[in-house]
Amino acid sequence: MALEGRVRSVAAANSSAVDLVTAEIRRAVLTGALPAGQQFSIQDLAAQLGVSHIPIREALRRLESQGLIVLRQARAASVAPLSSSDLEAIYRLRYLIELPLAGASAGTRSADQIARLDELLELSRDEDPEVAWQGHYDFHEALVHPASNDWDDRLLHTLWMAAERYTHLVFDPTRITEAERARRYETHRILREAAVADDAAAMTQALRQHLKRNEERILTHIRALEPHPQAH
Repeated sequence: MALEGRVRSVAAANSSAVDLVTAEIRRAVLTGALPAGQQFSIQDLAAQLGVSHIPIREALRRLESQGLIVLRQARAASVAPLSSSDLEAIYRLRYLIELPLAGASAGTRSADQIARLDELLELSRDEDPEVAWQGHYDFHEALVHPASNDWDDRLLHTLWMAAERYTHLVFDPTRITEAERARRYETHRILREAAVADDAAAMTQALRQHLKRNEERILTHIRALEPHPQAH
């Protein structure tokens, strides 16, 4: 398949080739430039990105572990399909891991950590969509950071990345109105207030409600796209 216009060359960038390739393919998947189910060859991808096959294969292995890519053969891959059952599994694990960590973090932050939370809250409504989405991602990380360890972080980053493509599909990352920007800010401001208060139960409940609303909205969208079984 032709990849022109779907992924951008990273040959001239000054950073780890694997990191750059991973970031670019992930961007293409999250924005829909590489849509769910899209098949592509490693050779074509290497040519379009301007790098060798070695960082491509390593990047695809990383993305496969995040649930974004399916490696079909030694020389081919495809974008993982979207499904409501996968989304439900992602959120089920988020509830199990993320909620107790957020609760345990409530009221434990230093002044610097609170300032960082406020900074990320502001970034999450930035007019630049990429800045806003990164701010949103980092904000959720900051909600659990005081109580999380390395294993918690590894598992949650995998879940957040897997959930993000569904979130991008429903909450359009490129066209955000002022009203929508304000709505998103307010929902996360509530989480910020709960995070700095010394009330683990309130923090857990606030985050549960936030995640549940998003899950239900995304599920409604995904289920409408899924094929319905034929009646017999």
